[in-house]
Amino acid sequence: MKKLGTLALSLAASHLFGQTPQKLSFNEEYSQLSVSAATNLVYEAKLEKGKSYQFAAMQLGIDVMLVLQDENSATVKEMDSPNGKYGKEIFEFSPPKTGAYRLTIKRFEEEGNTDNGKVSFYVKRFSEAEMRQREQAKKALETENVKNTLTLDIDHFWEAYDALKNCKTHYDSVTCIQNLYFDRGTVGLQDFIEQRNWYADDFVKVLRDSAAFYQSVREKTYAVKQSEPIIQEVYEEMKSLYAGFKPFKVCFAIGKMRTGGTVSGQFLLLGTELTTTGDPAKIPQRIKGLVTHESVHTQQPEQLDSNAIVCNQLYFCLREGAANFIGQLISGTTNYGETDSYGEAHEAELWEEFKSTLCRNDTSNWLYNGDTAKGRPADLGYYIGYKICQAYYNNATDKRQAVADIIEKISDPVAFLQKSGYDRQPKK
Repeated sequence: MKKLGTLALSLAASHLFGQTPQKLSFNEEYSQLSVSAATNLVYEAKLEKGKSYQFAAMQLGIDVMLVLQDENSATVKEMDSPNGKYGKEIFEFSPPKTGAYRLTIKRFEEEGNTDNGKVSFYVKRFSEAEMRQREQAKKALETENVKNTLTLDIDHFWEAYDALKNCKTHYDSVTCIQNLYFDRGTVGLQDFIEQRNWYADDFVKVLRDSAAFYQSVREKTYAVKQSEPIIQEVYEEMKSLYAGFKPFKVCFAIGKMRTGGTVSGQFLLLGTELTTTGDPAKIPQRIKGLVTHESVHTQQPEQLDSNAIVCNQLYFCLREGAANFIGQLISGTTNYGETDSYGEAHEAELWEEFKSTLCRNDTSNWLYNGDTAKGRPADLGYYIGYKICQAYYNNATDKRQAVADIIEKISDPVAFLQKSGYDRQPKK
């Protein structure tokens, strides 16, 4: 049963001493409740020792914090994630003793936060069966997390996906994705969730609106479980080209059709739903190209040289172009066919346009602009960066050293461009 409405309690009465709380019901969604500088939400419930509870609040235009206190008004948990006014605050709690506990959801006091907003939340009490299932999942994760290539998240995603058909409410669907997919995630999936700010609520909406797409790739996503030899081949070839190469672990997970590949501090993170589209025969080659591209990113410097000219547009396009160029040396493809074809047909005019804003801070005209590109393919900065790296490589006598330079020396982007000679060479 969904609870709707607004529960307004004055700030003067919001301190836990003396305030009459609302009774909290477990496993129900409290939707679109008002929180403000003068309005907290306060609930009380009996929590039992030996049970486990999940507290989750979706912020809808206001940054809030969750405070859980015991019957002595001692704070046992506070939660405020660095996700601003939107996104989920979530934590789990197992009481050390049975007693009355009080949950307060209140506006987070900081400059820039809005005075008013909405919050939806729930408190889930796990059943004995769910607790056993979670313990089994923890044991499976211990085995999976030590592997170099993680694929268990694919199984967990489809288990959650199948369970959605039995969900009767939005709350049921959100908790299904949260508990069967997110909470059972490998360390790689946890990195993915953090890198891309994934929330179970968002997944429910995407899966509802794009059910046909997910069904179309389902069987193909399982194919990545056989990818370890491909990844090992990439690593061996990277080492043959670049002596300083340090392999990263790989995690295949399923996302929201927004990320084919990215990197975190310890993983190559691959969006399996996007890497397995199209012709099944081409999936191994696509995986090889993506792993190679992202592997290059793991080796690149994270920032400009201290003595380099700050030139962000050029620098970030060189980062992507370098990954595409070295990726092509190894895999034979850049995975950017339409972008590359357009670039080859319009190279001279694209370079003049790019050069006119060479060191602009904003790269939105050239990178990650799939939602805004009009009249031509997105991400043409990949092509420009690729061509500069290609010119550098072609002009070098020592090709292995050229690969090392392409990885390491783009941290001085203007000097790298000058040494490549690309600006001086004829273009189509």
